[in-house]
Amino acid sequence: MNRYALTLTAMGYTVVLQVLDTEGEAPAGPAAEPSAGWRNITGNDAVQPGMKMQWGPAGEEYLETTAAEQEQFTNGRMQLRFDEAARWLDFNPLQYKLDLGVATPAEEAALVAYKQYFIALSEVKNNAVFPQIIWPVAPF
Repeated sequence: MNRYALTLTAMGYTVVLQVLDTEGEAPAGPAAEPSAGWRNITGNDAVQPGMKMQWGPAGEEYLETTAAEQEQFTNGRMQLRFDEAARWLDFNPLQYKLDLGVATPAEEAALVAYKQYFIALSEVKNNAVFPQIIWPVAPF
């Protein structure tokens, strides 16, 4: 039996998002977390989701995270999504089109969806159980 940990690094912390026990190889990384990767932790039954990984004298070590670390890590993941959304809007100036009265109905609907995404993203910590966060789907 092989054991894998899906890890993601944000705000200086590498955190285990998921642990998978399987007879085969690790699956591909999830599309929703493109920078996450699987680590082979076969033989280490102590690793659980929410633990942080760091390098120690014996190699990879997995430790419990504090509430402050969890918040900082979650904030970093949120910031990555906010930054991506802001970059998208830089190239799709929907609010300016609306302000100038030249937005199409589809562009107006896209702007509303974009704003709803920002609101949902800002509220994700209210509905999260670290590290299993259900992220809203970006409309772009």
